[in-house]
Amino acid sequence: MKRLWQSNFFTFRAKGVFGPLFLLFQFFYILTMSNHGSICSHNCFGIKDHDGSCCHLEDRDWIIGPHTDPDDFLERLSDRFGREVKFENVFYTFEEGSALFPERSCWQKETSYPALKIDLEKDRKPCIFYNSTLRSCSIYDIRPQICRKYHCQYLWDTLHPVDEK
Repeated sequence: MKRLWQSNFFTFRAKGVFGPLFLLFQFFYILTMSNHGSICSHNCFGIKDHDGSCCHLEDRDWIIGPHTDPDDFLERLSDRFGREVKFENVFYTFEEGSALFPERSCWQKETSYPALKIDLEKDRKPCIFYNSTLRSCSIYDIRPQICRKYHCQYLWDTLHPVDEK
């Protein structure tokens, strides 16, 4: 009998009507059963009702780059969406990004690229894959390496408190 999902962060295998239902289940599981989900989506940096700062530019000198696996990531995105996803639809090059934010120093370094595109229409300027309504990444299971390796010190300290003896 085929399994509907694997435990590798719920890599879903079913098709049809069950797909959207499972994604909804996955979202509620993250929010209710996982400290990580509730911290990142409702208490980011210890700020009540604040979410996903690592996925937003906000008013900081911050960039979501450099990406070390752009080709692999684009291949995973293409598989997910069932069509070719092009580099220019997902990433900023140095030329494009540095012109967007000339006042932000990290955007002026060639070593910061390629960088994930952001939604310039929204106030906090989230990554284009961040779902502001659900307060989570829409591609979490296939996110790029930079996002997988990001170390949030606040999250680490919250989930791994030091014993005071």
